[in-house]
Amino acid sequence: MNKKKQPPKLNRRQFLRLGLGGGGALVLTAASVLARADKLRELAATSTASQVAAPVAPEPAASTVVQGTNIRLAATDGHILLPGRTRPLYTFGFVEADPNASIRDVIAAYKGKVQMCSPILDVNEGDEVYLTLTNLGFQFRPDLDDSHTIHWHGFRNPVAIFDGVPEVSIAVPVARNFPYFFHPEHPGTYMYHCHFEDVEHVQMGMNGIVFVRPLQNNGTGSLPPGKYCYNDGDGSTAYDREVTLMLNEIDTRPHDLLEEVQDFVWSDYKPNYWIINGRAYPDTVKPSNDPSLPYQPISSLIQANPGEKILLRFANLGYEQHAMQLTGIPMKVVGHDATLLRSPDGSDLSYYTNTIYIGPGEARDVIFEAPAFDPTAETGTDSIGTYNVYLLKNRNYFAQTNDGLPGLGGMVTEVRVYNGSPLPPQTKPNETFT
Repeated sequence: MNKKKQPPKLNRRQFLRLGLGGGGALVLTAASVLARADKLRELAATSTASQVAAPVAPEPAASTVVQGTNIRLAATDGHILLPGRTRPLYTFGFVEADPNASIRDVIAAYKGKVQMCSPILDVNEGDEVYLTLTNLGFQFRPDLDDSHTIHWHGFRNPVAIFDGVPEVSIAVPVARNFPYFFHPEHPGTYMYHCHFEDVEHVQMGMNGIVFVRPLQNNGTGSLPPGKYCYNDGDGSTAYDREVTLMLNEIDTRPHDLLEEVQDFVWSDYKPNYWIINGRAYPDTVKPSNDPSLPYQPISSLIQANPGEKILLRFANLGYEQHAMQLTGIPMKVVGHDATLLRSPDGSDLSYYTNTIYIGPGEARDVIFEAPAFDPTAETGTDSIGTYNVYLLKNRNYFAQTNDGLPGLGGMVTEVRVYNGSPLPPQTKPNETFT
């Protein structure tokens, strides 16, 4: 008996290369996506160039920080806003979801409501961390059925199945969960990202910062309880406030082409936006959870009272090296890639600089002390009070623009040191006060 020959299965790349002429269902899918893109352009045309209304308001609100040992992240797609662009940018990413909700309820609440960058994960050394990844599928490209993973970049993970690399672990298909288990034993700053088709998925926005707090925070025989970056033994990594800074750059072409069901050659990658925490300046200095940026909730604004020690957790998941410069305030680098800068014999290897060089996939832990307020220096005023302003910026001129437009933009944020001490204590990373 002759068996009917089955047509070959096509992966996503082959599907795109074949074009849209292969059948009616294919044309209908492409037409629906393009119609949705046209609708987004209509929304953009009714707004100013620097502030474009998001296509859908998030419900519930996006998260900035996820703390604890029972975490759920949901993978989906959506849109973000960039200064100077009239069209919302199509992105992928992760959002925080209720660990106890059903998959159906999580899909209903979060599908199409992406967050960039993804939530900050805040865990403690020695905790047993359970992280459930739920793949919601794509709202704006329903023809794609990409799987997703969670990979903690640089994390010392002894169990391959929880490492998130698809070849040696598990990739999560659409409408499914997978529980990861982590047991952090090494404090410091790491990154997490999707490792499935990672060249595309990381660029599209599936990345965030995860850091591990040291046991020393609980106090030791010689040190009181407090905030420390590492188990330093001498209190040298103590700080008062902390800000995570996820560095990345964006080539808007693959984002737009992917939404329009077109292919992109990644060797042609050439970024035209440079971002911190998913935002480009001047949006970087808007407060966390600013309503004008509903899908980019994490601010890069650094606020300080004079004399306070500020911990900056840098991470770079772009494809370029970045040189972050803070003029006027010396920065002390205390950790590289979640490792305290100490020699095997315990000698202090930390160093002072005004420029942090950080390559793709690297992290830096940096502490600076806010100087005294200087009324003769450059000042500004906000609802908190009068402050001195110091720019923290990428020293590369081309990374200080938004798509080459005039004026300051790109990978730039501000350090504001206030007159007096008007700021209350910080309760979580990247908490801003207005």
